[in-house]
Amino acid sequence: MTISIQHPDERPALTRRRVLKLGGALASTAFAVPTILSACGGTNSLTGGTSDKTLRVYWNAGHAYQVYKKVIEQFEQDHQGWKVKLELYQWPDLRTKLMANFQANDTPDLVEEPGGWVQEFGLTGKLRSLQDFINKDKQSSGFPDDWQDYTVQRNTVNGEVYGVQLHLTCTLCFYNTEMFEKAGIKTFPTTWDDFLAACKELTGKGVYGVALNQDAGYAWPWFLQNGARIYDPEKKVLDLDNERAFEALQFQSDLIHKHKVAPVPVATGSYDGPQKLFSARRAAIILTGPWDIKPILEGSKDLKWNIAQALKQQTQATTAAGSSMMIPKAAKNPEMAWELLKRLVALDVELAATKEARMTMPRKSWGNHPDVKQMDLIAPFGQGLTYAQFSGAELEKTGKSGTINDLFNKAYQDVIYKQRPAADALKEFVATGNKALS
Repeated sequence: MTISIQHPDERPALTRRRVLKLGGALASTAFAVPTILSACGGTNSLTGGTSDKTLRVYWNAGHAYQVYKKVIEQFEQDHQGWKVKLELYQWPDLRTKLMANFQANDTPDLVEEPGGWVQEFGLTGKLRSLQDFINKDKQSSGFPDDWQDYTVQRNTVNGEVYGVQLHLTCTLCFYNTEMFEKAGIKTFPTTWDDFLAACKELTGKGVYGVALNQDAGYAWPWFLQNGARIYDPEKKVLDLDNERAFEALQFQSDLIHKHKVAPVPVATGSYDGPQKLFSARRAAIILTGPWDIKPILEGSKDLKWNIAQALKQQTQATTAAGSSMMIPKAAKNPEMAWELLKRLVALDVELAATKEARMTMPRKSWGNHPDVKQMDLIAPFGQGLTYAQFSGAELEKTGKSGTINDLFNKAYQDVIYKQRPAADALKEFVATGNKALS
């Protein structure tokens, strides 16, 4: 059997927003395999029902790592008679399939999700609470104590946990060390003022100091660093009509239009524009995550570069992203799904996935592990994940984050492309968004 898989997304905000918006409109293309290690042995349809000892799993097509295959193989050996039937999807297709399953009350047992679905489906009663499993296995699994706290908070709905973080990424600063050396800049800047000064020194002769992204999801580190947040859960209103928020968005626009140290982002609908400029030595700095490590290494093998921590204005902060696992309420085998879930998030499995795919992980012990600290391009994320945040975690629990994200995207585009004052754009965003929330 041949499986054709597109490269997956693990970028912040964009994946979640597009999936929420487009998922129900796209056709599904899935591959069912008797076990993950025997993908060439033929397929079986899942629509006609399953045996009592078949565990049905939906998974992102780009995350079918060899280490997960070994975990599933061992799981089957340890539970004689059980088979794991894995279906691989791109995120929009996975959502399409899952929505149809919810409608038919015929769901898989375990589902990987890109972020935001735990909250959406937990609020609507489509997921099984994991709280009883967690209470029983807290000591042996390490969950939730060994997970970054904000990942547990995000996946908690009405006081109970409905999802477990599988992968965890964040946005940091990638920079060309050779350009820094030629410009006489010895250390990477830590504050906005120093960042702007460095960008001015680095700009010239066809090179920009920094390349920003056309996707609005990449704007959030600046807001968080300036102490701004999108939503106030106590007042239940949007919280970007203030000077901290205005300054954060205006600073990004000014990098492009006032200081001219960044190009106008190309409005292609793709998030990889800055990475391509960086790889082509036309931008000294980009703000991105581990998803861009591989294309940089493969596209510019002789490029001299490194990764620095996020900047600080009021505080040091950056945005987090990454997938979680959840168990549908209608799952036929929730106990076995939980047993497999625990194995997939074990520390040794996390470390193996990092070595195999450069994926970064949610366990605190992962970031502190000697193997991670010895990986030059991964170790910075071990530190960054300790102060990263999910920018829209509380907004997701309103069930209206898709609508609000679309409105924010418009405000961002108006400021970045049309040079609209950030204060005007954000005031309109908040007024319109609060009406949608009410």
